[in-house]
Amino acid sequence: MDITLNTNRPPSAERDPRSRFRAEKPPIGGWLPGIGITPTQTSVLNAIADQLIPGGEGFPAPSEVDVVSFFRRYIAPESQEPKWFPFIGESEFRARLDALGEEFVRSSRADQVETLKTMERTEEFLFARIRDMTYYAYYSRPAVITAINKNLEAGKDLRNSPQPFGYSDTMEGWDEKLLSRVTGTYTRTEDVRPVEIPENLRKSNATPLEESQVKA
Repeated sequence: MDITLNTNRPPSAERDPRSRFRAEKPPIGGWLPGIGITPTQTSVLNAIADQLIPGGEGFPAPSEVDVVSFFRRYIAPESQEPKWFPFIGESEFRARLDALGEEFVRSSRADQVETLKTMERTEEFLFARIRDMTYYAYYSRPAVITAINKNLEAGKDLRNSPQPFGYSDTMEGWDEKLLSRVTGTYTRTEDVRPVEIPENLRKSNATPLEESQVKA
């Protein structure tokens, strides 16, 4: 019996059209293992975060829930272009923390607030990115989710992700009487059929690619 071996090689990564799309997508979970950050830089970032979101009334301070690790993963490392949120590179980020330094950490709460207000006015882009990252980091922490569940009436069903449980344990049941009063029509999925679109409509808002397909 003759055996014919398939000598066709799979397309390389360079020839795989999907590689271009992969290159345009940010890394899921951020950059691992994350950028390096010194103890002083960590203290500065924690102090900034604690001023942006003061803890209390059952909620931990950002410095207590390790928001720093979130920053370390999502700030673009030196070898990468900062083309995804938060659009800040490692060298720029670390240099700004160094500029604040121990003086910022040791200063009073009121002085820290004034420093951040000045930063908000004079370095609007950088301040906004640090502020937004602090929010994202803080409200992703399990301890904060627990605090929301415990302390906020409207947050008792909040989870890091609704899946796989959904929100069925906290949603109220449907009022069948109210549903019976709803009027209207619908088409069942299995009854949906394609319709012929008039040529003038097909061309009016069509892209060049779509127009070429219509002509074909």
